[in-house]
Amino acid sequence: MTALSVLLAGCGASSGRSKPSEVRQVLVPPPVAPRAALPGPEKAPAIELFSMPPAEDPAPDLSRCERGDLDGCRAAGALFLHGFGVAEDASRADALYTKACQGKNTKACMDFAGESYHLHDWPIKATEALVEAVHHKMACEHGEQQGCLALALDVLRHPEELNIFRDTVGKTAQKTAEDACAASNVAACSTLMGIAQRGEDKSRAEAIAARLLALCDAGEMSACWPVLRYPWKDKSPAEKSRMTKELGVKLCKFSQAECRDGHGERCSWAMGCVDKNGFDPQGPEAVAEFTYRACVVGREFKRCEELADLFERGNGVPKDPEKAAFFDMAACQHGRDFSCWNTVNRLRKQGSGPEIDKKIFEVLQINCRIDMRVVGWLRSCERLAEMYETGRGTQKDVEKAVELFKAVCPYREESCDNLRRLKRPVPPDADAP
Repeated sequence: MTALSVLLAGCGASSGRSKPSEVRQVLVPPPVAPRAALPGPEKAPAIELFSMPPAEDPAPDLSRCERGDLDGCRAAGALFLHGFGVAEDASRADALYTKACQGKNTKACMDFAGESYHLHDWPIKATEALVEAVHHKMACEHGEQQGCLALALDVLRHPEELNIFRDTVGKTAQKTAEDACAASNVAACSTLMGIAQRGEDKSRAEAIAARLLALCDAGEMSACWPVLRYPWKDKSPAEKSRMTKELGVKLCKFSQAECRDGHGERCSWAMGCVDKNGFDPQGPEAVAEFTYRACVVGREFKRCEELADLFERGNGVPKDPEKAAFFDMAACQHGRDFSCWNTVNRLRKQGSGPEIDKKIFEVLQINCRIDMRVVGWLRSCERLAEMYETGRGTQKDVEKAVELFKAVCPYREESCDNLRRLKRPVPPDADAP
């Protein structure tokens, strides 16, 4: 099974030369109605507000995948990134999405392209722009016109980072975007507006912004976002403020309705809208509602972490330690280090002994990631190393402890000190003295 690392090897992630891609221009049909470039996520089923969702099991989808059902591969991959009760496993998700994408399941290609902005623990560290472009390219090659358009927009937004496409897609990207914008494609217009702003072509940017505003006024809500805070040069500060407020309230009402109708991608915006500093403040109960929906329907585990805090403090919802623990653990399983430490602290408050130590060890295993972006991940690796060294919660394994200390040492002096204490060499690339 070819994984992301292999796909990236031909697209600028290695020093080897890649085979040029075929020049392909997306064909943009005449617009029937204004629409966004990419189809939105599938509508989620109805939920019971503030309930604890049941644990999900990727096994049935994995069985479908093994039988050749590529949509089963895609669904299982999604659960390994966003499933409740399923600890994140980005390596397995990578392989499953890639299998589906290579098998011409273009939804898998498009879905996976949008996953890179999450702090998933990918087996290969590549830039977000490159990962998105690779999967948009695959969708395009399988006949998905939205993939072709998305790739063209990727290349326009990141010309230097994606210079591997300069002599292929890059030759037609501008025309592709222009044609799409002329056909009322919001993503294309928004991209062209941003490029014009960066290039200080104010008149062109203003013209595109006016087009987006007209689409917004005509009911195309996705066109409202790019112009929400646009710096109109021909309007006074008071007019700009009024427009921003009107657009903001309009988007808030839309987002709240969409979120409640099962479109999880709108829920975080709705949550921000109803907060005290939002466009449509409604109080802590509304904030709690949309935080819950963003967590459970939108699968945004940062919101699950925030929801746990609301249940812990009884802010907007009745105080409920059980639900606080549940949503902290869900967030912990998907990369939220603060929730992992909350879970560890809850376990410590339960007492001590082999069973508690084992549970703490398992949580630290989830939260240990050798990645300097999040200090909490590195600290978990250090505590995990200490448990290996002492044999608390697991079988004693000093060499495993040394391996972890050595991996963290370039980022944390504490780990370097532990290596010295154990009379082991400090890595030469360590920043610590």
